[in-house]
Amino acid sequence: MLFYEDMNPGESLVSPPQAIDRDELIHFARRWDPMPFHIDDEAGVEAFGSITAPGLYMLAVKQRLVHGLPQRQAVIASLGYDEVRFLAPLRPGDSVVLKLEWLSRRLSSSKPDRGIVTIRFSLINQTGVTVMTHLDTVLVRLRHPLQNGTP
Repeated sequence: MLFYEDMNPGESLVSPPQAIDRDELIHFARRWDPMPFHIDDEAGVEAFGSITAPGLYMLAVKQRLVHGLPQRQAVIASLGYDEVRFLAPLRPGDSVVLKLEWLSRRLSSSKPDRGIVTIRFSLINQTGVTVMTHLDTVLVRLRHPLQNGTP
């Protein structure tokens, strides 16, 4: 389990790869974002050279990869996403990894058993192209809660 104390700014983790399944992508898009270029080959080729994943699907793949990491994180809650960017198309047949970079952290001023950590998430395809990024500010448990301001 990764606790607040393990999330050092400047350090990072990379997930195992995840293949993007065509049928799953289309099924998701039909239900949640049925734009023609997400579900129809002809429209996808005309717009982007192939069908492409909706941004919401990219975020869902990112979350699947977070939960597939070898070490779970002691996250209590997400406090919000910032700077969500869809930088390049994600296509059926791509393989992606997730890179987590811890950017900053601070202890909670009101709860001695937790801290606040900002993480940059980057979804990177098999050719090294970053297809999506975002920041997430999360509330994380401390391994050793503070007692009167000291561990």
